[in-house]
Amino acid sequence: MKRIFTFLIFMALFTAISSDLMAQNALLRYADKQFELFHYQEASEVYAKAFNRKHTYRAAKGAAKSFQKINDYEKAYEWWKTTLAFESSTTQDYAKFIASANQLGKIEEVKEALDTLSARDERFDQINIDSLMGWYENPKLVEAIPVDSVNSAATDFGGAEDKKGNFYFASDRGETSDSGKPLIRFDVANKIEEDEYAWTGRDFLTVYKVSEEGQVSTLKSPVPDTYHFSDPYFMENEDVVFYTITRELDKKAKKKLRKSDKVNPEMDYGQGQDDFADYHSEIFYSKINDSGEFEGFNSLPFNSLLNYSVINPFLDEKNKVMYFASDMPGGFGGYDLYKVSYDEDFTFGEPENLGDQINSKGNERDPFLAGDVLYFSSDGHFGLGGLDIFMAQLEGGNFSDIQNMGVPYNSSQDDFAMMLGRDGKEYLSSNRLGGSGLDDIYLMKDMYRRFMARVLNCDGELITDGYVAELREMDKMEKISLEKGSQGEVLANVSPSSDFELKISKKGYFPIIDNSISTKGIEADKLEREYTLAPIPYRTTVYADLIYYDLDKDAIREDAKPALNKLADLMKDHSFLDLMVRSHTDSRASVEYNDGLSSRRANAVASYLDSQGVAHSRVKKESFGEEKLTNDCGDGVPCPEREHQLNRRSELVLMAFPDENKQYEMPEELKGLDFCNISNLGVPVDVPLIHFDFDRYFLRTEDKKELERLAIMLSERPEATLSIEGHTDIRGSEEYNEALSEERAKVVRDFLIKRGIDESRIKYSWHGKSLPIHECESSCTEKEHQLNRRTEVKLILGQASESKPLKGSMTSIGKKKTSEELKSEEEVAFFISGVFSSEDNAASRVSQLKSKGFADAGFYFDQEKSLYYCYISKSTDRELAKKILANLKTKVSEDIWILEM
Repeated sequence: MKRIFTFLIFMALFTAISSDLMAQNALLRYADKQFELFHYQEASEVYAKAFNRKHTYRAAKGAAKSFQKINDYEKAYEWWKTTLAFESSTTQDYAKFIASANQLGKIEEVKEALDTLSARDERFDQINIDSLMGWYENPKLVEAIPVDSVNSAATDFGGAEDKKGNFYFASDRGETSDSGKPLIRFDVANKIEEDEYAWTGRDFLTVYKVSEEGQVSTLKSPVPDTYHFSDPYFMENEDVVFYTITRELDKKAKKKLRKSDKVNPEMDYGQGQDDFADYHSEIFYSKINDSGEFEGFNSLPFNSLLNYSVINPFLDEKNKVMYFASDMPGGFGGYDLYKVSYDEDFTFGEPENLGDQINSKGNERDPFLAGDVLYFSSDGHFGLGGLDIFMAQLEGGNFSDIQNMGVPYNSSQDDFAMMLGRDGKEYLSSNRLGGSGLDDIYLMKDMYRRFMARVLNCDGELITDGYVAELREMDKMEKISLEKGSQGEVLANVSPSSDFELKISKKGYFPIIDNSISTKGIEADKLEREYTLAPIPYRTTVYADLIYYDLDKDAIREDAKPALNKLADLMKDHSFLDLMVRSHTDSRASVEYNDGLSSRRANAVASYLDSQGVAHSRVKKESFGEEKLTNDCGDGVPCPEREHQLNRRSELVLMAFPDENKQYEMPEELKGLDFCNISNLGVPVDVPLIHFDFDRYFLRTEDKKELERLAIMLSERPEATLSIEGHTDIRGSEEYNEALSEERAKVVRDFLIKRGIDESRIKYSWHGKSLPIHECESSCTEKEHQLNRRTEVKLILGQASESKPLKGSMTSIGKKKTSEELKSEEEVAFFISGVFSSEDNAASRVSQLKSKGFADAGFYFDQEKSLYYCYISKSTDRELAKKILANLKTKVSEDIWILEM
């Protein structure tokens, strides 16, 4: 009895379990059937009910797939999450879960799921994980902007332009029916009705036209009995349009169908069924009349309405090739991309599959060729979910380097129909989250800022080639891709809210480094810069001087130290200067002895400068012995000691950028200056002022030394010219003084010509007593007369004539003022230490004074006399000024006198 009771209990439990299992299996079979019939709403509810009866992987995954089909993102996410709890979950399930999490913006869960996949190498390709992470973490700097003027609550997709600028797209917008079916994707069908696409309950697809004024109108298919009408492509060189249609069979063909067959007008992704007679899509083409209407129609020879679809025409008119998508037999998967050649009469050849580099086991569609880049959509290549947009390079007739275009071109939903307008704008279609309807058209707006740099030479002319430009984002190693504009300008797309550094280099020119480029806070689309490439002035002499030695000595004399000290200061202030020391002897003693003596003299200069902080490496030494005398005092020629003295010398030449094989950086002390116009590289022009004895025009020994220095400068700078002006004091007649001043100008000119300076480089003039420094005549002191007896020299270096101080601008050595301006100030007495007819010479004199400790030195311009007066200082107390003058004369060797205003 007990056994019977136990057996009955077991049978009751078995029956209950079997009944539940049978009930769940019945639900699952019903749900599967509804899913196959595309009744996803019904299927999703039944799968959920089945799961509640018994938790199974099949029920959870069926619910997840169904909710995903009807775009219920929240429920799809929950069900995919539930699906992953089962051991039998697949890698594809993880990918679907990641896609659903991404749809809801759950980026952290996306990353966590990707990390989980990376730990399960056997279930997911590490390369794919890295790709997904890269797409999500490094989106392209573009923004997908819905085209609100086109999008509706229905399906809107595709994009095409005609020659007149009209825009075309496909849509199933229109009145909805009461079919009760969910409004889901357009790309599958169930049965055919006369007025509507029953699966969606909406109109069939048709083409809409948007004029340049924004008016939207419907286009009518020229093919009779058309159901779906989409994918227009307008030729540029012909008034011909290609398009995709799904149409009714003609009566003759219909008779071949069984009466029991239902029909399914496929469009793009028609899902054929065994008990359906599928109407496949075809490509037709028509002429376009003057009104813009499609006129007549022609079918492609390889269309096959009852066997396979042919969709998405794109024409490469230059090469007479049409690209399209088709699921014709012999492909690699569902829809593949093909190409076919055609001639002027639109006679088409045999379709050619683009191969397994492009085509996959899934579906490829929407070909669009722009230059050498093919854009297409695929759900077979690895992507973010559904259809993704890819690009491939065309080279030698073959396609390679296939790349997913990443976020935000692609989303976890379907992204397809990439199209580039004639104005360069990018359009795509997508059913991504946040759209207006089922599928929407998006304009991809570049979030980059357009950077443009123009590179000029010193003449303001655009440099178009021959230089290298590098642009990189701060704190990042990789360089930003640059391109050249039509006029040679540098172009680049740069990220918003970022800082950048640009380097422009050209052999023989100073490199340009600009790290001030920033897009932070900039709303404008374009960021422009203009740069000037300045040539490196290799081996440019900017300063020359001489020092002299005692007979048979190499020691630095006391009178030479101020000149060397000045050189040391210049070299320490100007890192780009090196010193060339050329040492000489007189002709006395043997050649061998004099060679050694001149070498010791050069070494003495280097050692002295080293003691002043100038490295030996910056001093280049040459010794010539008695080889290069400045006069005719050679061996056996009797000469006075003063002439021999002129030969016992070291020529000191400051040379900028001396190494012609070195690519110099712009020195810090020259940055910020207009290098193309800076005079003498910022080093003061130091030219002599020659004085004469009364009624004489012979050169004094000290003046010859000054002119030797000037001759060196002119020899080193062959482009330089010289202006010489002779003057006298105010004693004597005008006629006599005219002749005397001419001789004084000529003697300076002749001295320089004898030193090898070409006569054509020297311009000289004379002014007699018409331009005195002191107009004192009978009341002049001898010193005042001496200042009037002069020859002024102006050195013109072929650059800006304005002399520059060692550092900074003219204001650092004294602002140029007129005598009228000075009269309006309180100062009444000026301690004058030089009068010049050129601003260059005055500026140079002020630099000398400042280097000697006269911090208040400056100069002003007398407009009446056209002379520049250099002063050491100024005073408002006349009596005190006289005491100051007496004190100054005891301390300095300068000729100083008071000028009262």
